[in-house]
Amino acid sequence: MSVPTPVYTLEISLTEEGEGEEAVVQVSGRLDAHTVWGVLRGLETFSQLVHIPEPENVYRLNVTKIQDAPRFPHRGLLVDTARHFLPKNILLDVLDSMAWNKLNVLHWHIVDDQSFPYESRIFPNMSRYGAYTPRHVYTQDDVMDIVDFARYRGIRVIPEFDTPGHAQGFGKAFPRQ
Repeated sequence: MSVPTPVYTLEISLTEEGEGEEAVVQVSGRLDAHTVWGVLRGLETFSQLVHIPEPENVYRLNVTKIQDAPRFPHRGLLVDTARHFLPKNILLDVLDSMAWNKLNVLHWHIVDDQSFPYESRIFPNMSRYGAYTPRHVYTQDDVMDIVDFARYRGIRVIPEFDTPGHAQGFGKAFPRQ
């Protein structure tokens, strides 16, 4: 199954009527895209075109026409929270940064030998004994919040659970088996 490419065209134009203090400036824009992902990426581009110069403190927007499409269908980032725990709010900031840069895949290396910070309902000892500390655990709600946050930004989350080769965490949770 192929994922549709988020191709879009964004055009910002300017018309001015009247002269001097009576002049009226109208900015208009048009965004054409064939997918919701194209619209999402086009709106991100639009937000990056608007700026506020310091002394004037007014919005500025350049007249422009942009036709854009990603070069690669998979534009991702790998985050390894098994070896270096990141609090949920930091992961949400990472997702925002990914959206600003039009990345679409978060490869989340969530568990490994070093740490098992994922809260398992079936095997609660995995995070109880396998995480760095009880504070360094992602609850089921945390994971759902992160995945939903990513989805609304057009980012797919691919969680990675290393087993059976990286199974030292299992030994901590089940020492006699």
